[in-house]
Amino acid sequence: MGRGVELQARRALGVALAVLPTLLVLGAPAAMGQGAAPAPAPAKVAIPVTDLDLLASTTGLKGTMHGAKPVSGTYVFTWWSPKGFFENLNLSLVPTTPEVERQLAGLERHQAVVVWGKLVRVTPGQTHVRVDRVQPGEKWSPGVTAEVIPRKPSEDLTRKLARKKRVDALVHAVAEDGSALAIEYADEVLPVQVPPTEALRKQVAGLYRGDRIRFRCSLAKYPVRPAHLLIAADPKDTRSPLDVLDAIHDQHEHERTVEGDLVLFPKSPVLNRSIWGVEERGPGGLNRYFTIFNFDDAKDQAKIDSVLQAAWDSSAKGVKDARNKYVHTRVRVRVTGKVNNPAANQANPTLVTHAAQVEVTRPRHLRPASNAAE
Repeated sequence: MGRGVELQARRALGVALAVLPTLLVLGAPAAMGQGAAPAPAPAKVAIPVTDLDLLASTTGLKGTMHGAKPVSGTYVFTWWSPKGFFENLNLSLVPTTPEVERQLAGLERHQAVVVWGKLVRVTPGQTHVRVDRVQPGEKWSPGVTAEVIPRKPSEDLTRKLARKKRVDALVHAVAEDGSALAIEYADEVLPVQVPPTEALRKQVAGLYRGDRIRFRCSLAKYPVRPAHLLIAADPKDTRSPLDVLDAIHDQHEHERTVEGDLVLFPKSPVLNRSIWGVEERGPGGLNRYFTIFNFDDAKDQAKIDSVLQAAWDSSAKGVKDARNKYVHTRVRVRVTGKVNNPAANQANPTLVTHAAQVEVTRPRHLRPASNAAE
């Protein structure tokens, strides 16, 4: 790589490249199967960074793409340890050449890929890989047979965010030490830096994925691309710049009813079977998606699957691509159950229920079948 490209890469990173001593890898959400008990909080596994750095510079890091957003230069890769399914790590990828960026831009969600490069630290709370080489692998097929409505093309929100002083968002991921988080905002996932204030970082570390939050913000000075938000503390205001509007963990082990569009999480590298869900609309598009499951009775779960599959198949139109799931806008369900959300990094809350409490409310002609739980 020429010196000019090297300097450009360093400017893009925005900070000195410092290698992390150790990585804490969070186990993936349990790949649920019928009859399984609610999964406990995933264990944390210490992975020496030297091991990953050696792999990145020799045989390459093998994994799958978690997401790619070329318009803003955001690329996230999931490394899967050969030692076991529950040892994995999401890494941000920083291309070092235009050719590498072109290859990353062409990758799809869950597509297999091998990357070579060097582990670096760009911002607190997240590990990055300066990628020198990419080997695309097999593409993932979700197996959804429908006339899928594609997602709107991603947009670069930098100018829009530059005018923002406060945002409402959904928590997507949180660094264990509270130094960073990722949020869902305007149908995009955005990185957020947290100032090194002990009280604020402790508050952030206590957030759960799926919390609805509001915080004062500004654009971070670095890196320039992709844009990062910064939680902006006001020195004249002693109150926290971050408020939790609706904490998902408050619902844990409480019974509730959710009615909304039917959701399908297709089988993928992190799910060994497809999972049904229901959409809960939230203010400003901050929607939650509850999975629907009977952990104790496999036969009853089979009834739930049968009812919801029939509802899904009732119309080939109206299925919307929603990044890691599909939402059927022509099928509506009402589900009553006990909320299961024990872990802060749990991908989605679960409604633990049984077939008699799963009702298809649209299309209407399926309602009698949905109520015939026996």
